[in-house]
Amino acid sequence: MNDPIRIRRILVPIDGSEFSRHAAEHAVRLAGEYESEVVFLHVVDDQIVGQLAHWEAHDGEPQARERLSAQGEVYLRDVGRLAEAQGVPHREVIAEGDPCMVICETAVRCEVNLIVMGKIGRRGTRRILVGSITRRVIESTDLPILVVTLPPSSSDDASTKPPRTEV
Repeated sequence: MNDPIRIRRILVPIDGSEFSRHAAEHAVRLAGEYESEVVFLHVVDDQIVGQLAHWEAHDGEPQARERLSAQGEVYLRDVGRLAEAQGVPHREVIAEGDPCMVICETAVRCEVNLIVMGKIGRRGTRRILVGSITRRVIESTDLPILVVTLPPSSSDDASTKPPRTEV
């Protein structure tokens, strides 16, 4: 069993949270070591679109969807710059739907070998009600998942401590 682990492609769901940003940083470092490609994915959550559309005036759903897509593009450009700075090949993908399902489907479609996710994302009270996306992805796929956490409190000196990871 001396076969080296080969990671050709890494999927990183990005939601704009510091956890997903930290996961992207880990994925870029891993991709550099394994000469891998990174696929950054932002999912426009249909349920959030519906909630926002309720508060919008005429054409609320298209406006909400467009606004969330535009915000996703900002998040993806940010992490794309991380990959570019390290010379890591990457793709930036925006999709719509249920985040868990879209992440799992994208992982299969893109033939990834590893998913790197932040422990907690931007989900608010909905996260409490339906469980974290990360947990749902872990339960829904057989692919290896690296869950990246941040130091437990902002009072700790994060710059001198290595980040914690869960596998």
